[in-house]
Amino acid sequence: MTNTLHPKRHLNIEGAYNVRDIGGYPTHDGRRTRWKRFLRADNLHRLSPASQTFLIEYGLSTVIDLRQIRETQETPNVFAGSSDVVYRNHNMIGDTLPVGYPAEGEGAKRISSNYRVFLDGRHPQICQILTTLAVPGAVPAVYHCASGKDRTGLISALLLGLAGVPEDIIAADYALSARYLIVRYLTEFPPPEQSASDYTWEDYQAEFCPPEAMLMTLEHLTQRYGGIDEYVRSIGLAPDAIGRLRAELLE
Repeated sequence: MTNTLHPKRHLNIEGAYNVRDIGGYPTHDGRRTRWKRFLRADNLHRLSPASQTFLIEYGLSTVIDLRQIRETQETPNVFAGSSDVVYRNHNMIGDTLPVGYPAEGEGAKRISSNYRVFLDGRHPQICQILTTLAVPGAVPAVYHCASGKDRTGLISALLLGLAGVPEDIIAADYALSARYLIVRYLTEFPPPEQSASDYTWEDYQAEFCPPEAMLMTLEHLTQRYGGIDEYVRSIGLAPDAIGRLRAELLE
């Protein structure tokens, strides 16, 4: 948890809740992921002008919007049409949801089942997202969805896996969203059946982003494809793109 709570991790900017740098994580071979290369985020449609300026000065070069067309129309990204960054909308899950989604059941098993549907059924889209991130000059980049937890969490897991970050740390980074989304949840979507004062970020994490869900998802990638390296190759990510991603990810 020490690595996930690094003071440089969370970017506390006006208009978003869950903007985080995936730098500073240790890898199996003793290296670390680089800061200021890849940011994961929730919806950016409310970013204040000051927040936009902050991200530009942070070095932001590319914005990848993972949301559906309906989402981008209802809450347009503030960087769409920007002359300061390259904006791309890569609709990760599609406007017609894949067969098998949403999964039945509860808790981590249900969440992981939904993630497996996307990972197994949206190969071209996921390859396109990673390819865009690997374009020379694309980073620093931010990729985001609505909450910065599910679609964004899967892309983060693939990037961190390519860097060689251990699975327990990948799962901890995924679950960290609860610490920042709890404010949005209690403000915008308060649970009607209980007092907001009694609902903690731990409760949110257990319900919406338990680390076990990501661990199950990573196990699926290992069992079905042989691991994250083999997965990204199987979906068509070019070797030179993999090399560029690793070069940007690692110190």
